[in-house]
Amino acid sequence: MADAELRELLAIADAAAFIASAALKTHRAQWSGVTGEDGRETKIEGDRRAEELIIEALIRAAPYPIISEERGWVEGKAGPYVWAVDPLDGSVNYQRMYPHCAVSIALLRDQKPVLGVIDSIFLDERYSGIVGTGAWLNDKPICVSTIAEPAKGILHTGVPAAASDESFALFEKRLKAWRKVRMIGSAASALAYVAAGRAEAYRESGSRIWDVAGGCALVEAAGGAARIETPYGFEGPLEVAARNALVDFPD
Repeated sequence: MADAELRELLAIADAAAFIASAALKTHRAQWSGVTGEDGRETKIEGDRRAEELIIEALIRAAPYPIISEERGWVEGKAGPYVWAVDPLDGSVNYQRMYPHCAVSIALLRDQKPVLGVIDSIFLDERYSGIVGTGAWLNDKPICVSTIAEPAKGILHTGVPAAASDESFALFEKRLKAWRKVRMIGSAASALAYVAAGRAEAYRESGSRIWDVAGGCALVEAAGGAARIETPYGFEGPLEVAARNALVDFPD
């Protein structure tokens, strides 16, 4: 796919993210009601409402298959190109007005992210990027940091609802290796911050493709590297790591 086509698709994703983010901000009071809970996983009305807006916009403008957090597959599974949509990453943060929550939209080619948009709902920050072309924050170029030592860097991580027991054991190791370890409750936001040079790396077990596809695209577009491992298949819990160009992938 040519760069011009990818830019057109990025504009479509950007517009869809903007629509959903604006609606989530406007209707937060009405859309914060809990619709379901499963352990530490909480679903609220905003998840469903934002997803409806995004899917409608994508189907109308670029009708590739969509895999989304709430509805699963939309418009089938065929073809090399797939949209991955997290309509509200950080639902509890959104509910509590904790600012790290976001809309995330990515386009994947053969299951690899090639472009992404992450809109931070309360911070008025919209990240966008195309792998191999560049990344932007509110239309201004961004790049990963130049810190080369974990002992001087910041690692973003988390313990998602589907995390394994092993991930808890690794957390202590990461605390000792990195200068600071942050858990902000939104994989999309955490990866966007790596792309923008605000942190050096990201590592998490148990995330799903819609959580991380947009952010991984941004990190690679901003000059870093991302790794998505699929031990349980594309639709199952993932092992995800991202970094700037100098530090190693965190364990």
